[in-house]
Amino acid sequence: MVPMKKKFLKALLITMLGSVFLLVGCGKKTEPNMNELTLPVETEEEPEVEEELPEVNLHEGERQDLLTGQWVPEETAKKRPMAVMIGNTVDALPQYGVGEADVLYECPVEGGLTRLMAIFSDYTKAEKIGSVRSCRLYFAYFAKEYDAMYTHFGQAVYALDFLNSDQIDNLSGLDGSISSTFYRDSSRKAPHNAFTSPQGLDEGIATKNYRTEYDEEYTGHFLFADPDEDKIVLDGANAAVMRPGYPIDKPWFVYDKDTDTYKRFQYKQAHIDGADDKQLSFTNVIFQNMDYEVIDQKGYLEFNTVGTGTGKYFTGGKVVDITWKKEDINSPAIFYDASGAQLKMNPGKTCVCIIETASVDNISIYASENEFEAPQP
Repeated sequence: MVPMKKKFLKALLITMLGSVFLLVGCGKKTEPNMNELTLPVETEEEPEVEEELPEVNLHEGERQDLLTGQWVPEETAKKRPMAVMIGNTVDALPQYGVGEADVLYECPVEGGLTRLMAIFSDYTKAEKIGSVRSCRLYFAYFAKEYDAMYTHFGQAVYALDFLNSDQIDNLSGLDGSISSTFYRDSSRKAPHNAFTSPQGLDEGIATKNYRTEYDEEYTGHFLFADPDEDKIVLDGANAAVMRPGYPIDKPWFVYDKDTDTYKRFQYKQAHIDGADDKQLSFTNVIFQNMDYEVIDQKGYLEFNTVGTGTGKYFTGGKVVDITWKKEDINSPAIFYDASGAQLKMNPGKTCVCIIETASVDNISIYASENEFEAPQP
C-alpha cells in the first residue's frame, strides 16, 4: 500500500507545480522599449488656400469699336469710318446700305425735309449705298466728329470752302478725278439715282490717298459700357414709342422687347433697307436739340454744332434727359447725364436725331405702345 501512496503524492506534486508555472507565465508583462516607441505628434491644421488662377483675357487682340462699343479685332477697330449722305424723300425710297450703318444721323434741311448721314465702321458690308445726295455744311461737321471720311454728291455753296480745305477728307460725285466711285442706277430718276459701292469707295480713297486709320489722338465720340457686363437700365420714364417731330417723313421709333432695340418707321411704314428688306433698329436713340438759323431765301439752314444744348437719351424702353457740349469744330459733341458725368451708353447701333430748338415741343414720347396711334399707309 505504501508504494501506491508515494506514486499518488508524486503525481499530485507535479500537477500543482505545473499550475503554478502556468499562472506565472500568464501574468508576465513585457516592458515597452522606449527607444522603439513612436508617439503621435500633434500638428496645427493649415488653412486651405484657394489656388489663384491666372487672369484670362477673353478679348486678347480685340478692342471696343468706337462706333458701337462692341468687341472687334484690333485691326478692325483701327479702321477709319466712312460717312455717306443719303437722300430721304419718298422718291429716294427704298434706301440701300442704311441697315449696315453703325450710326445714323437725321437732320432737317430746307423745306421741312430731312436728310440722313450713314456712318459705317465697315462699309464693305453694304454692297450698294445710296442714293447719295449733296452735302450741307453741318453734316460735314458731324462727320468730322467721328474722324470719318465723308462721301457726298455735290454740296450747298456754303459748304464748299470747308470741303476744299484740308479739314475733312471727302469724296464728291462732282469730282471728275474719282468718277469710278459713283454710278447711276437706271431704275431711278435723277437726282435719286446716284449710288456708291465698297469697290468705288476704295478706289476713291486710293486716288485721294486718304488716311485709312483713326488719328492716333482720336478717342471716340461715345462712351460705351463693357459688352460683357449687364446692360444699362436707365432710371427714367418709360418710352415705348417716341417721335422727333419732323413734319414731312414723320418718323417714329417703337421699342421691341424681344430684341431690346428701337425699330424705326417713317413715311407711315417701316423704315427698311432695300438690300434685304430688313427694318432699321437701334440700341440707342439720341434726340440732340440744337440752335439753328435760316441763312437765305432758299431756306438753307445752319446749325450751331459748337456750344452746348439739351437732349434725350433712349435705350431699353426708357428715357432720360441729357446735355451736350462741343468745344470747337475739331472736337466731338460729348453727352452728359443728369449728374454731369459723361453719358455711358449700351453697346450697339445709335440713331441721332438733330432737332431744332424751336421745334422741341413737337417731340412726343409715349410710355406705352397702346397710347400711340401709328399713321396708316
